[in-house]
Amino acid sequence: MFRLFSILLVLTFASKVSASPIMIFMGGFGSCSVAGKTSEIKSTSLINQLMEDAHNTYGDDIVEVRTCYALGSEPIFVSAPKLGLDSVRMTRDELAQTIRDAASSSDDSPVYVWGQSHGGWTAMDLVRRVPNLQYQVLTTVDPISIPDCGPVVFVGGVLLGTAPGCRGAPQDLGSSFEQISKSVAHWTNWYQLEFPLLHSDNIAHATENVERSFNASWWIPMGAHHLMETDPVMWQKTTVRIVNDLKKRASNHN
Repeated sequence: MFRLFSILLVLTFASKVSASPIMIFMGGFGSCSVAGKTSEIKSTSLINQLMEDAHNTYGDDIVEVRTCYALGSEPIFVSAPKLGLDSVRMTRDELAQTIRDAASSSDDSPVYVWGQSHGGWTAMDLVRRVPNLQYQVLTTVDPISIPDCGPVVFVGGVLLGTAPGCRGAPQDLGSSFEQISKSVAHWTNWYQLEFPLLHSDNIAHATENVERSFNASWWIPMGAHHLMETDPVMWQKTTVRIVNDLKKRASNHN
Protein backbone atom coordinates (compact mmCIF):
# COMPACT_ATOMS: atom_id res chain seq x y z
CA MET A 1 0.00 0.00 0.00
CA PHE A 2 2.78 2.44 0.89
CA ARG A 3 4.58 1.64 -2.37
CA LEU A 4 1.42 2.33 -4.42
CA PHE A 5 0.88 5.61 -2.56
CA SER A 6 4.49 6.61 -3.19
CA ILE A 7 4.22 5.88 -6.93
CA LEU A 8 1.00 7.87 -7.26
CA LEU A 9 2.29 10.94 -5.45
CA VAL A 10 5.50 10.94 -7.48
CA LEU A 11 3.61 10.60 -10.78
CA THR A 12 1.57 13.65 -9.79
CA PHE A 13 4.70 15.49 -8.69
CA ALA A 14 6.60 14.58 -11.87
CA SER A 15 3.87 16.01 -14.08
CA LYS A 16 4.32 19.45 -12.51
CA VAL A 17 8.05 20.00 -12.05
CA SER A 18 11.33 19.32 -13.73
CA ALA A 19 14.75 19.16 -12.06
CA SER A 20 13.39 20.66 -8.87
CA PRO A 21 16.01 20.88 -6.11
CA ILE A 22 15.31 18.56 -3.18
CA MET A 23 16.27 19.86 0.27
CA ILE A 24 16.17 17.39 3.18
CA PHE A 25 16.47 18.34 6.86
CA MET A 26 16.78 15.54 9.45
CA GLY A 27 16.36 16.13 13.16
CA GLY A 28 17.82 13.82 15.80
CA PHE A 29 16.46 11.75 18.69
CA GLY A 30 13.52 13.45 20.38
CA SER A 31 13.52 16.23 17.78
CA CYS A 32 9.74 15.97 17.54
CA SER A 33 7.11 15.04 20.06
CA VAL A 34 5.47 11.62 20.27
CA ALA A 35 2.84 13.03 17.90
CA GLY A 36 5.62 13.36 15.33
CA LYS A 37 5.08 16.94 14.23
CA THR A 38 8.13 17.92 12.19
CA SER A 39 7.35 21.58 12.86
CA GLU A 40 8.69 21.01 16.37
CA ILE A 41 12.29 20.40 15.30
CA LYS A 42 14.44 22.69 17.45
CA SER A 43 16.12 24.25 14.42
CA THR A 44 12.84 25.00 12.61
CA SER A 45 13.36 28.78 12.51
CA LEU A 46 16.86 28.34 11.05
CA ILE A 47 15.58 25.85 8.48
CA ASN A 48 12.87 28.36 7.58
CA GLN A 49 15.48 31.08 7.06
CA LEU A 50 17.60 28.84 4.84
CA MET A 51 14.50 27.92 2.82
CA GLU A 52 13.57 31.60 2.44
CA ASP A 53 17.05 32.34 1.10
CA ALA A 54 16.81 29.33 -1.22
CA HIS A 55 13.41 30.40 -2.57
CA ASN A 56 14.65 33.97 -3.09
CA THR A 57 17.56 32.57 -5.08
CA TYR A 58 15.90 29.81 -7.08
CA GLY A 59 12.13 30.26 -6.91
CA ASP A 60 9.37 28.09 -5.50
CA ASP A 61 10.18 24.88 -7.39
CA ILE A 62 12.01 23.37 -4.44
CA VAL A 63 10.90 20.14 -2.80
CA GLU A 64 11.45 20.39 0.96
CA VAL A 65 11.52 17.29 3.16
CA ARG A 66 11.75 17.40 6.96
CA THR A 67 12.16 14.37 9.20
CA CYS A 68 12.34 13.88 12.93
CA TYR A 69 12.40 11.14 15.53
CA ALA A 70 10.20 10.95 18.60
CA LEU A 71 11.19 8.46 21.31
CA GLY A 72 13.30 5.87 19.55
CA SER A 73 15.04 5.13 16.29
CA GLU A 74 11.89 4.33 14.30
CA PRO A 75 9.46 5.33 13.06
CA ILE A 76 10.79 8.44 11.45
CA PHE A 77 8.20 11.16 10.85
CA VAL A 78 8.31 12.78 7.42
CA SER A 79 6.75 15.97 6.09
CA ALA A 80 7.01 17.17 2.50
CA PRO A 81 4.18 19.49 1.41
CA LYS A 82 4.90 19.16 -2.32
CA LEU A 83 4.73 15.38 -1.95
CA GLY A 84 1.52 15.50 0.07
CA LEU A 85 3.18 14.26 3.27
CA ASP A 86 2.40 15.70 6.70
CA SER A 87 4.20 13.99 9.59
CA VAL A 88 3.78 10.55 8.01
CA ARG A 89 5.26 7.61 9.94
CA MET A 90 7.86 5.75 7.90
CA THR A 91 10.65 3.26 8.26
CA ARG A 92 14.03 4.33 6.91
CA ASP A 93 13.47 1.93 3.99
CA GLU A 94 10.25 3.77 3.13
CA LEU A 95 11.94 7.15 3.50
CA ALA A 96 14.70 6.07 1.11
CA GLN A 97 12.10 4.91 -1.40
CA THR A 98 10.21 8.20 -1.10
CA ILE A 99 13.35 10.22 -1.85
CA ARG A 100 14.34 7.85 -4.65
CA ASP A 101 10.90 8.21 -6.26
CA ALA A 102 10.82 11.99 -5.86
CA ALA A 103 14.24 12.36 -7.47
CA SER A 104 13.37 9.98 -10.31
CA SER A 105 11.01 12.60 -11.76
CA SER A 106 14.14 14.27 -13.10
CA ASP A 107 17.59 12.75 -13.49
CA ASP A 108 19.33 16.04 -12.71
CA SER A 109 17.48 17.18 -9.58
CA PRO A 110 20.14 18.48 -7.17
CA VAL A 111 19.79 17.10 -3.65
CA TYR A 112 20.91 18.84 -0.45
CA VAL A 113 20.88 16.92 2.84
CA TRP A 114 21.35 18.21 6.40
CA GLY A 115 21.17 16.07 9.54
CA GLN A 116 22.01 16.50 13.22
CA SER A 117 22.85 13.78 15.80
CA HIS A 118 20.74 10.71 14.92
CA GLY A 119 19.56 12.78 11.97
CA GLY A 120 23.18 13.08 10.83
CA TRP A 121 23.46 9.30 10.90
CA THR A 122 20.17 9.07 9.00
CA ALA A 123 21.46 11.50 6.37
CA MET A 124 24.53 9.32 5.84
CA ASP A 125 22.36 6.21 5.79
CA LEU A 126 20.14 7.77 3.12
CA VAL A 127 23.13 8.44 0.86
CA ARG A 128 24.32 4.88 1.49
CA ARG A 129 20.92 3.44 0.56
CA VAL A 130 20.31 5.71 -2.43
CA PRO A 131 23.79 6.55 -3.73
CA ASN A 132 23.01 7.52 -7.32
CA LEU A 133 21.24 10.84 -6.81
CA GLN A 134 22.76 14.23 -7.61
CA TYR A 135 23.84 15.02 -4.03
CA GLN A 136 25.40 18.49 -4.06
CA VAL A 137 25.76 19.18 -0.34
CA LEU A 138 25.76 16.77 2.59
CA THR A 139 25.96 18.40 6.03
CA THR A 140 26.33 16.14 9.05
CA VAL A 141 26.17 17.85 12.44
CA ASP A 142 27.68 15.85 15.32
CA PRO A 143 26.34 12.62 13.76
CA ILE A 144 25.62 9.83 16.27
CA SER A 145 25.03 6.18 15.40
CA ILE A 146 21.52 4.91 15.99
CA PRO A 147 22.52 1.22 16.31
CA ASP A 148 25.53 1.95 18.55
CA CYS A 149 24.06 4.79 20.62
CA GLY A 150 20.32 4.50 20.99
CA PRO A 151 18.62 5.86 24.12
CA VAL A 152 19.04 2.64 26.14
CA VAL A 153 22.73 2.35 25.22
CA PHE A 154 23.32 6.00 26.05
CA VAL A 155 21.67 5.83 29.47
CA GLY A 156 23.56 2.64 30.26
CA GLY A 157 26.78 4.28 29.13
CA VAL A 158 26.22 7.26 31.41
CA LEU A 159 25.62 5.00 34.41
CA LEU A 160 28.38 2.50 33.67
CA GLY A 161 30.89 4.68 31.88
CA THR A 162 30.73 2.55 28.74
CA ALA A 163 28.92 3.08 25.38
CA PRO A 164 31.91 3.94 23.13
CA GLY A 165 29.46 4.24 20.23
CA CYS A 166 28.21 7.45 21.83
CA ARG A 167 31.66 9.01 21.73
CA GLY A 168 32.79 9.03 18.14
CA ALA A 169 31.78 9.09 14.50
CA PRO A 170 29.27 6.37 13.50
CA GLN A 171 31.54 3.38 13.02
CA ASP A 172 28.67 1.12 11.97
CA LEU A 173 28.73 3.11 8.71
CA GLY A 174 32.53 3.12 8.56
CA SER A 175 32.69 0.71 5.64
CA SER A 176 30.36 3.05 3.71
CA PHE A 177 32.23 6.31 4.37
CA GLU A 178 34.14 6.13 1.10
CA GLN A 179 31.02 5.34 -0.92
CA ILE A 180 29.12 8.17 0.78
CA SER A 181 31.95 10.58 0.00
CA LYS A 182 32.01 9.56 -3.66
CA SER A 183 28.24 10.04 -3.91
CA VAL A 184 28.25 13.70 -2.88
CA ALA A 185 29.87 16.76 -4.41
CA HIS A 186 30.69 18.26 -0.99
CA TRP A 187 30.40 16.74 2.48
CA THR A 188 30.97 18.92 5.53
CA ASN A 189 31.09 17.09 8.85
CA TRP A 190 30.64 19.31 11.90
CA TYR A 191 31.44 17.86 15.32
CA GLN A 192 32.33 18.71 18.91
CA LEU A 193 34.38 16.94 21.57
CA GLU A 194 33.37 19.23 24.40
CA PHE A 195 30.52 17.12 25.83
CA PRO A 196 32.32 13.95 26.95
CA LEU A 197 29.25 11.69 27.16
CA LEU A 198 27.92 12.32 23.64
CA HIS A 199 29.87 13.57 20.67
CA SER A 200 30.88 12.61 17.14
CA ASP A 201 34.34 13.05 15.64
CA ASN A 202 36.40 13.70 12.54
CA ILE A 203 35.44 11.60 9.47
CA ALA A 204 38.44 11.34 7.18
CA HIS A 205 36.35 10.71 4.04
CA ALA A 206 34.35 13.93 4.44
CA THR A 207 35.36 16.81 2.16
CA GLU A 208 35.96 18.92 5.25
CA ASN A 209 35.67 18.50 9.01
CA VAL A 210 34.91 21.40 11.35
CA GLU A 211 35.29 21.04 15.11
CA ARG A 212 33.24 23.44 17.25
CA SER A 213 33.45 24.39 20.91
CA PHE A 214 30.88 26.36 22.91
CA ASN A 215 32.13 26.41 26.51
CA ALA A 216 28.63 25.25 27.40
CA SER A 217 27.42 25.76 30.95
CA TRP A 218 26.95 22.61 33.01
CA TRP A 219 23.18 23.10 33.24
CA ILE A 220 22.54 22.94 29.48
CA PRO A 221 21.05 19.49 28.73
CA MET A 222 23.41 17.49 26.50
CA GLY A 223 25.77 20.48 26.51
CA ALA A 224 27.62 21.23 23.30
CA HIS A 225 25.96 18.35 21.45
CA HIS A 226 22.63 20.09 22.02
CA LEU A 227 24.01 23.46 20.90
CA MET A 228 25.38 22.10 17.61
CA GLU A 229 21.88 22.07 16.10
CA THR A 230 21.51 25.85 16.28
CA ASP A 231 25.16 26.81 15.83
CA PRO A 232 25.05 30.10 13.86
CA VAL A 233 28.48 29.48 12.31
CA MET A 234 27.36 26.11 10.97
CA TRP A 235 24.06 27.45 9.63
CA GLN A 236 25.67 30.44 7.93
CA LYS A 237 28.25 28.30 6.16
CA THR A 238 25.65 25.68 5.21
CA THR A 239 23.32 28.33 3.82
CA VAL A 240 26.05 30.02 1.80
CA ARG A 241 27.14 26.74 0.23
CA ILE A 242 23.61 25.69 -0.72
CA VAL A 243 22.53 29.12 -1.95
CA ASN A 244 25.69 29.54 -4.02
CA ASP A 245 25.03 26.20 -5.69
CA LEU A 246 21.42 27.20 -6.37
CA LYS A 247 22.60 30.48 -7.91
CA LYS A 248 24.58 28.53 -10.49
CA ARG A 249 21.41 26.68 -11.46
CA ALA A 250 19.00 29.60 -11.30
CA SER A 251 19.90 31.06 -14.70
CA ASN A 252 19.10 27.79 -16.45
CA HIS A 253 15.97 27.38 -14.35
CA ASN A 254 14.69 30.87 -15.18
